[in-house]
Amino acid sequence: MPQQLIFVGTYAIPADRLKEFKDVNVAMGDFVHANEPRILSWHTYLNDQGDEATTIMVFPDSAALEDHLQVAASRVQQGTQIVHTKQVDLYGEVSETVIAALRRISAASGGWPLKTKPHFYGFPD
Repeated sequence: MPQQLIFVGTYAIPADRLKEFKDVNVAMGDFVHANEPRILSWHTYLNDQGDEATTIMVFPDSAALEDHLQVAASRVQQGTQIVHTKQVDLYGEVSETVIAALRRISAASGGWPLKTKPHFYGFPD
């Protein structure tokens, strides 16, 4: 059985763009919720200063993240124009297609580290 794939993206938010980030993030989340039934969870967290955010998305498998990157491509691009991505971490088994797509997005938006950590142990299955 495929393990879930967890996406953790951390972003620096320019001081003058916090409201825009919030609006775009909510619109993106609403779009994903309405158009991507396989995504299991989406949560965004802001630090107290409002200059850093972390979005955590949980997918049932790597194929669902591939779908997300295709369905939401234009919205992802809009978000990368607002914030500076500090890094993206992927937890679980991830396909080369997802890695290649995220590397293309990284290159187009100034570059950021992409770290992958395969699943080692846990429960439930």
